[in-house]
Amino acid sequence: MASNLKIDLRQLNSFLTIAKRGSFSRASEALFIAQPALSRQIRLLEEALDAELFVRHGRGVLLTTAGEVLYERAKGLLKDTEQLQADVAAVSGTVTGQVKLGLLPTISNELATMIVKQFRTLYPRVNLAVRSAMSGTLQQMVSQQKLDLVITYDQSKHKNLRHTPLIDERFFLIAPPDTEISKRNTVNLDEVLNLPLILPEEKHGLRARMEKEAMQRHKKINLAFEVSAWPLLSEMIKQQLGYTILSSATVSEMVERGEIVAVPIVKPELYRSLAIATPGNRPASIAVRKLIEVIFYQVAQHVESGRWSGKLLFEKTVDCNHPLKSVHA
Repeated sequence: MASNLKIDLRQLNSFLTIAKRGSFSRASEALFIAQPALSRQIRLLEEALDAELFVRHGRGVLLTTAGEVLYERAKGLLKDTEQLQADVAAVSGTVTGQVKLGLLPTISNELATMIVKQFRTLYPRVNLAVRSAMSGTLQQMVSQQKLDLVITYDQSKHKNLRHTPLIDERFFLIAPPDTEISKRNTVNLDEVLNLPLILPEEKHGLRARMEKEAMQRHKKINLAFEVSAWPLLSEMIKQQLGYTILSSATVSEMVERGEIVAVPIVKPELYRSLAIATPGNRPASIAVRKLIEVIFYQVAQHVESGRWSGKLLFEKTVDCNHPLKSVHA
């Protein structure tokens, strides 16, 4: 029969720390709590739950089945508590908390920097962490709540995510300078498919898209190299080893330095949708919503300045004095 003893957040935090560290002694050092006091917290927690949470062994502890259940639930409970504290504080005008943002490697450094800079200026008490990964990895991490939001290629069928449309970005042929094709205003897709292309591996969304376009035209991609690392790919273009296909935002700084040329693809124009993805099973915190506003604003600025060629998928107006008050999803 379960005890009527109450469970407090301190006990849950101690339990999670022990589980992560794998021993009471290491958790005691991390929490700055004497080991007897830490052991007493866990004993009271086990009595309240009427369940043994750890199995002791020579090198530390392991979670029992009951402990594994509590571990998953306690992580979510403490995260909800942190979000609750941050949201209540935000009502009084102070936005706090932590936000973990995921970005694609092809998001330009300049755009990413402007997002981080503006968010830090507006909300200095929010701890912002940024991670870069491929689209599939980002969506998996946000569905597992390891990230709070990501900018990724729109895959609205993902059942565990909530997608907010961001932009249909236009594709360009990325060419070395001083080539015949780099001096043109446009290039036909059929011509692009005949060029020696440097593209990512087959499972990559860009590669799959181009394979599909080639198949519809009864063609095969002229694959010069298969390269998934963006820095290496861009360097290979500069060294005139081939061509690739990307958005204008991805290469805007390199184009400005004259290292490569971006030629618009026509007949047909090609677009790819990007979206902001957040966990579908929990509401976004106020800090996350504020970061989304900053992302909207910076993306709109990049489109209006011509640094990112595409079609915005959210309504916007621009007020230079109060930018975030005038950007709406």
